[in-house]
Amino acid sequence: MSLNQTLGGRLHSATPLSLPCFAVYNGNAISPDASACAAIQDNYTSSKFRAQFYSGFMNNQDEMCLSNATDQCVLDTANPTDPLAFTSISCNQGSVSPIYIEVQSASDVRAALDFSREHGIRLSIKNSGHDYLGRSSLKNSLALWMRKLDGMSRNRSFVPEGCSNFAATDTITTAAGVNSDEVYKFAEDQGITFIGGYASTIGVSGGWVQGGGHSVLSPVYGLGVDRVVQYKVVTADGVLRVANECTNPDLFWALRGGGGGTFGVVMEATHRVEPAITLAVASIEYNQTQTNVYEWFEIIVNNALPWANQGWGGHYVYNNLVSVTPLLSLSSAIESMKPAADFARANNGTVVIETLPSWYSFYAKYLLKHGAPVGYSLMIGSRLIPASLFSSAEGRAKLLSFINPILSSGISPYIPSAAPWLYPYVANSTSTTPAWRDSLWELGFGFWFPWNSTVEQRKEIVRNEQGLASLFEELTPGGGAYFNEANPWTQNWRETWWGGNYPRLSEIKKKYDPEGMFKCWKCVGFEEETAEKDFPCFAGLGT
Repeated sequence: MSLNQTLGGRLHSATPLSLPCFAVYNGNAISPDASACAAIQDNYTSSKFRAQFYSGFMNNQDEMCLSNATDQCVLDTANPTDPLAFTSISCNQGSVSPIYIEVQSASDVRAALDFSREHGIRLSIKNSGHDYLGRSSLKNSLALWMRKLDGMSRNRSFVPEGCSNFAATDTITTAAGVNSDEVYKFAEDQGITFIGGYASTIGVSGGWVQGGGHSVLSPVYGLGVDRVVQYKVVTADGVLRVANECTNPDLFWALRGGGGGTFGVVMEATHRVEPAITLAVASIEYNQTQTNVYEWFEIIVNNALPWANQGWGGHYVYNNLVSVTPLLSLSSAIESMKPAADFARANNGTVVIETLPSWYSFYAKYLLKHGAPVGYSLMIGSRLIPASLFSSAEGRAKLLSFINPILSSGISPYIPSAAPWLYPYVANSTSTTPAWRDSLWELGFGFWFPWNSTVEQRKEIVRNEQGLASLFEELTPGGGAYFNEANPWTQNWRETWWGGNYPRLSEIKKKYDPEGMFKCWKCVGFEEETAEKDFPCFAGLGT
């Protein structure tokens, strides 16, 4: 019986998202589809549009083969109607898998595993493709598309399977295809709060939570991995396993920070939720000039620790901040944010400090318009910044002396204040880097690849990214980085992303996936010796 028959017709061929705009595909003449092309051009930077399709990734580096400048099929994101990007150019497959399975059950994953073993075809796993490190795609792989697994349920008194002494807790269980926008709406209707990420198309059971999962509510309520109480996962032997503190606890620990697409295919996750939360919100923006941006960051750095102690979580950039806290009244929030508000007003800015009745009301008003860029080739890097740097004048001066030259070079730091600073963490209960637990910030940066960049230009960008990342490491010796938003070419990645947890993660990987069925770029079990063969599109760009 063929694989497609086994799957009930849910094995599909895949072509790049932008193919309808092209007259050549993989070197062969085809007829463009003007209406389909216009729809793609109109929605090229829409995450919701892209999430509808297997071949729709949030970032173009997941579609392109970065080591070959012609092996791609993308438009000019700045102007998707620009004919230079698709006229007299071949749309090539890039790193988009040529075939994919629309997964609906654990039996579909078992069929994929059997086919992979029999034919020697690698597997890749994708939901919406909200990924920066090329882990949702793999050239010439058989892809498992999880997006159609869309069930959600609430259990007000959930007890993990096999945990008779576990205190019942209020939870939402999300199937593997559920995205943040969907669970936020569901939680709002239920009168509860789901702690999730800062974009509408993040898969809440996938790489976000399995890699750590930060939120602007994390300073008070913890990371995503702190809130998961159970997974159901198909491991490499095809068995659908329950993983929680009592059943397969080693696998549960690994899935709480060890990374998605590594230990198995997660079919669903169950997350603790909070009651409805009233939030104090600060949205502060100023009119940036070449000189006042330094003063702005001085205010951010000097107030970071008191703000963290008051539960503020948010995103700070070169000309604004958006922050929330569930711990302050409106009057206390106004007093807390006075330094930033006074500066903004003095620099022709705008200040809104208010209270909102729920997370969803904040999400709808602020988060949707501040979402991450979509449809670009954006390579990011980051470093977790420990609280110790903020606790003394000397440390703050050191941090500012690091940030200011970055600003002078034209790079704009991106700072999620999303570390679980106030969360009562149980030591060693998760496998994500321990650096999260004594940090206040994730200090990030990004580099863009133009759609028509050459391989040498891409290599130069990677070298620049590696150079900046090394300076971050000098600033925070012995620290760590967020696995999901790290420099893809980090050299000491095992220690940086998992610290002392890596050896145990490696052993658990060998236990549940002894053949290495699940591989992704610099995930647990990654081997430098076979990187060129296993990951040809990424391996050729950096060391």
